[in-house]
Amino acid sequence: MAGVAKSGISIENNPSIEFFKPPMRPYPIDQLYWFGRLWQMADFNKDGYSDVLYIGTMNPKNIDQTGEDTGGSCGGEACKGDKPLPSLYLGGPKKRLTYSPELLIDRRKEPGMSLGRQILVADYNNDKVLDFYVADHGVGTHNGFRDSYFLSQPNGTWLESSKTHLSHSNFVVFDHGGATGDIDNDGDMDIVITELNWKVGTKFWCLMNDGTGFLRKRNCGGIFAFGLELADMDGDGDLDALVGAHEHERSIDFTGIVWNDGNGNFPNYNTTPLPQHKKKWGTIPEVSVSDLDNDGDLDIVYSRAGKLYAGTAIQIIENLGNKEFKDHGIYPLVEVPTDYVPIHEGNEWNDYIESVLFRDLDNDGSMDIYLSSGSQKTNGMVLLNHGNFNFSLVKPPLTYELYIELDNNGVIISKQYLNNIVETEDSIRFESNVKKNGKTAFEGLDKFTKFDVIVPLISSGAFLVGFKDLKVLNNNKLNVRTHIKYGNIDFSVGICFEYYPQFTFMAARTSFNKNDWGGLTNIMSSPHCIGEWELDNNEQKLQELGVYSVMADIQKYPFRILKALDDNSTIDLIKTRSLENQ
Repeated sequence: MAGVAKSGISIENNPSIEFFKPPMRPYPIDQLYWFGRLWQMADFNKDGYSDVLYIGTMNPKNIDQTGEDTGGSCGGEACKGDKPLPSLYLGGPKKRLTYSPELLIDRRKEPGMSLGRQILVADYNNDKVLDFYVADHGVGTHNGFRDSYFLSQPNGTWLESSKTHLSHSNFVVFDHGGATGDIDNDGDMDIVITELNWKVGTKFWCLMNDGTGFLRKRNCGGIFAFGLELADMDGDGDLDALVGAHEHERSIDFTGIVWNDGNGNFPNYNTTPLPQHKKKWGTIPEVSVSDLDNDGDLDIVYSRAGKLYAGTAIQIIENLGNKEFKDHGIYPLVEVPTDYVPIHEGNEWNDYIESVLFRDLDNDGSMDIYLSSGSQKTNGMVLLNHGNFNFSLVKPPLTYELYIELDNNGVIISKQYLNNIVETEDSIRFESNVKKNGKTAFEGLDKFTKFDVIVPLISSGAFLVGFKDLKVLNNNKLNVRTHIKYGNIDFSVGICFEYYPQFTFMAARTSFNKNDWGGLTNIMSSPHCIGEWELDNNEQKLQELGVYSVMADIQKYPFRILKALDDNSTIDLIKTRSLENQ
């Protein structure tokens, strides 16, 4: 009987890892990365708690959008500017996360990422601690950017080790797809990445591990792969390559399985094609597998999107055995209007599932499908498995967000309320230790008017539950106290909204002092509400208190809070009619 080959999917879906949905943009992720923000959860420091690792895209200094995709983000040349490192958050009791940048060390002349597209997590150097490889296809061109390879060190850090542990330390390809696994069955984890280059031919590159974490590059296949995963699809004990094409581009592009020859090669003459859906859902950015029907073999889930990522869907394919497969069709998640024609990847309907994870979320004995994305529309969606390949889509609850259009004089031209799907209550929520005189600053829910729908603060995972003491001070200013749930802790925050017509700018400032607007007692010296931009040297103190992410969220989404207030009171969004008359 063949052995069981190790692959990255077993690490992603390790049942011993505490499963919770991390915030999409915890501080300082929103500042570090332009977009992307892919994450993977694992116990990186082996303390028994789940940690979260994020990657993303740099913030270029030469943005100049041309063309129709990220290859034209900077006028057709490589984007320039500081490149951020991956971001590691160490877990703790009650799912508390601590940002730990000091643990990732990159001593290259030009450290960091351009556009990190895949996090390939495994124990590459066989020291029983997880390492990670970042497949970086770059932003500004489609020529690629060199990857990053972080190996664990005896002192508890992770050192970028491309120079010492890659046979080609400046390996540059447009590697949109990547996966990790023991493809040659020698007991250590290898890496497979794709090169998408129509001019010179498309390739699989295999980075073969010598057992110490040193990876030697070799060409191991010639299949176009936009999305890629490694899994034993025929039960013979070695890992096969499950690939997804860019089906819109060329008729010869292949979606299906490339069978391992037993030595870690993926010849393009030994393949099994799978059904394409190129007419509407021809982009496949991500692939994953799990046993969805408990028959002992692995079934397939494709993340699909429309042309230029306009709209997104999931395809589910059953493994029948003997290299036979059955397509169970498409589950649309976001559908665009029938007459909509996108002209750029950054279109208003842009969406796609970045990660497909598997957990028995309803404890019925079958694997459900958890979907993660960088979009508020689809992040956190779940396909519940009812058996026999019948799935139902569960969406996060709806809330409203207000968008206000202003003219050059600051006069409100229009107000538009849009339905947006936001993160659900199963989000990771930090435990707050906001303290005042040794006690949590909390005034009792019974003293607050409860919102009809709780208001999510997307980055921190906190929720606004209710409000009290609403005061319109003048045409441009409003004060209110809100009741916040932050994990298992309740506390109150004063919010001061100020509108500056001359700058067409809405500011939201916060105070955790329940008796007045004196700022954070013993922390802030200003006698007024404090805005994020006014923190100066007090930022570290706020982070130590565990409240910075809540504070930043309040200031980032003021209209979300005002909309909730407007639903529960007689105010009209800080007297907007008065503002219109100014």
